[in-house]
Amino acid sequence: MKHHRINLTGKKVAGLVVLLAAVAGGVYVHREEVKSQAQQKAIAEEIIRLHVIANSDSEEDQALKMEVKEEIVAYLREEMGEANSVSKARQIIQENMPKIEKIAKKKMQEKGYEYSAEAELAQCYFPIKQYGDMTFPAGEYEALRVKLGESEGKNWWCVMYPSLCFVDSTYQVVPDSSKEKLKQSLTAEEYDALLDGGDDIEYSSRIWEWVQNLVE
Repeated sequence: MKHHRINLTGKKVAGLVVLLAAVAGGVYVHREEVKSQAQQKAIAEEIIRLHVIANSDSEEDQALKMEVKEEIVAYLREEMGEANSVSKARQIIQENMPKIEKIAKKKMQEKGYEYSAEAELAQCYFPIKQYGDMTFPAGEYEALRVKLGESEGKNWWCVMYPSLCFVDSTYQVVPDSSKEKLKQSLTAEEYDALLDGGDDIEYSSRIWEWVQNLVE
């Protein structure tokens, strides 16, 4: 019986190592991505976000958007104070939809604008967003969407329930009451993902960059 010896040059060995490392890295990144997507969906089921879209990108319309959102946040924060579940928060928002539109229109009229205001609960895509020590992953979330005028300008968003919307943008500490509501609604792993989500995202990104460099 003849034995065939495989003779690999240094370059071939290096190429094989790179290929195996790239495959292993790709598998790891894919697994982490699937895990991250599952966590995002679970988190999304327990929160409602706020999405305010300006009439345009002009300075005036963007400033108006911020004033309108502050009025809406202040009103809903009081109305939703007793909400202890996402379903209750959703009910309160739905019941107050006409009032929300009225508040937006009134504020715009006070500033000399006759824009329309349309409020609805809808599924919206949100990028990664950090609030204090909590990082919410990118993905689809249910949101109270308020469209001002032509709604062709940049938008503003926050988490409406549990309340992480800050009227004062310099306030960067997540209220303990909001954290407690999230902790009760999520698994320990999902909740922990919010606390160290930024590190996980950065780590996965570095792994992926490393794989790409190996392939190149």
